Amino acid sequence: MLGIVINLPPAIETYIAETPFEIMAAHALIAVGWFPIAAVIIWGLLQVWLDKKQGEYWDKLEWDLLLINIPADAVNTPKGMENFFNNLAGSKSAITKREEWIWGKFQAMFQFEIVSNGGKIDMYIRTIKKYRDLVEAALYAQYPEASIVEVEDYVDQIPGDFPHDEYNCFGSEISMKKDHIFPIRTYLEFEHQGEKDLRFKDPLLPMFEILGKMKPGEHFWVQLLIFAPDSQDWRKDGIKWIKKLYGIEESKKKGMIDDMVGWLPRGVMSQVTGMELGGDEAAAAGDDFRMFKITPDERDQLEAVKMKSAQIGWYSKVRVVYVAKHELFRKGTIAAMIKGIFNQFDAGWNKMGMTDSSTPKDDYPWQEWQMPRKQRTLVAKYKGRSFSAGIVPYILSSAELATLFHFPPADARTPVLTTLGARMAEAPGELQYAGDDEEILPNFEPSRPQASTMASPLTSGTSPSGKFQEPQPLVMPTPSAPTQASEPIATTAQPLPSTASPVAEAPAPHMPQPGMPAPLPPGLDLSDEPIDPQDAPSNIPL
Repeated sequence: MLGIVINLPPAIETYIAETPFEIMAAHALIAVGWFPIAAVIIWGLLQVWLDKKQGEYWDKLEWDLLLINIPADAVNTPKGMENFFNNLAGSKSAITKREEWIWGKFQAMFQFEIVSNGGKIDMYIRTIKKYRDLVEAALYAQYPEASIVEVEDYVDQIPGDFPHDEYNCFGSEISMKKDHIFPIRTYLEFEHQGEKDLRFKDPLLPMFEILGKMKPGEHFWVQLLIFAPDSQDWRKDGIKWIKKLYGIEESKKKGMIDDMVGWLPRGVMSQVTGMELGGDEAAAAGDDFRMFKITPDERDQLEAVKMKSAQIGWYSKVRVVYVAKHELFRKGTIAAMIKGIFNQFDAGWNKMGMTDSSTPKDDYPWQEWQMPRKQRTLVAKYKGRSFSAGIVPYILSSAELATLFHFPPADARTPVLTTLGARMAEAPGELQYAGDDEEILPNFEPSRPQASTMASPLTSGTSPSGKFQEPQPLVMPTPSAPTQASEPIATTAQPLPSTASPVAEAPAPHMPQPGMPAPLPPGLDLSDEPIDPQDAPSNIPL
């Protein structure tokens, strides 16, 4: 039998022997119980301070809202948008503790919005002003034909207070149903395997068709917010899940308490059982044959998690807002449309759907009184592009973001899409900017000495002083009688009547007159020879 003797001071032995257990627990709580309470209070105060400084930093940011149009015949695929999101990762900066806690600085944030106002579809990118050049360069690199125009914000087209006399509201925040290490269906899985050319079946076409069916007075807005994480540590969760599926168990790191105290129960059990337990040499037991037991579905899921873990991830949120006049409001239809849009991204590994806590509902009496508050909150979060309010953000990879927001390919467009009527191009690179002291309009003074002697039917010369001269009369050639073919046709110059003369003179010969047949070309006379419909005139000069 194993006996352990611990010698304690007499005062502590007397205290333990004479003090009831609940009194000792109260004394222990008074002695050390304040520490976790104080730690929680201090942590909460720090978070309040950080939130305050970040709010001040947010208010100082300057934003640009860019309207993006792609010509209908432009060659573009979602792969281009995946590269675009990878390029945006260059906005990540190494934020110091001073910048974070004193200035409230945080990583870059971008918003991507697909908007339908009365059936007119527009696609927007909202960015911090200092990252506008990065956004334009990354977008032009993938879509050289794109048109990027800065526009005014459109969010004031709908009210923010509900219930409203004219409008009603519905919508939700879209959340992921499983852990973010499991991907949704990306654009790579939307190739139709039955076709010879593996034609891409764009998953956004149903959304564009729905947005195009909005009537005047209906507003359907979809918002995608992304926020660059400080690090890509989220990949570790995916790698850990992959190792677990393969049967590889990672050994846990020992802490200080385990090194100091953990040897005691381990030593006692070793003496009782006669076996060596624990220690660094005791590796966690794993199933060495687990990888050979993987099912086909698990193998596909493993490949999907591995592919997502190898990409750049962004903290993301998706919001959908539908606001319409009361006579046009169709909540049931829109709810079914939203579900249909996001159900197609369900590949069996993860799926996206509406969040109950953010969805205005009036199906039951206890939901009806909360509906106006949820409507106001949803619209306020959309208008403010708030990232902190609402559901917990989740990680979406660049491929997943490109699946949710991209420009439809030329062979997959629908009639409802708003496209450019003409292409737009930038000015040549060698064209210099006008100086601050230079005039933008062209200078009418002659730049060459012979410029004043150059006559034109459309412009008259200028005087050396830069003022316009009086218009010169135009000179029209007057043909003479026909001559031999070897001789040139002689013409004489005859000035036209001055436009300033009030007296109308006889019109020049061979000039078209109202109500009269067109004159014959110079050198042609058909007055003394009849025209046979089958033969050409014999006196036409060759």
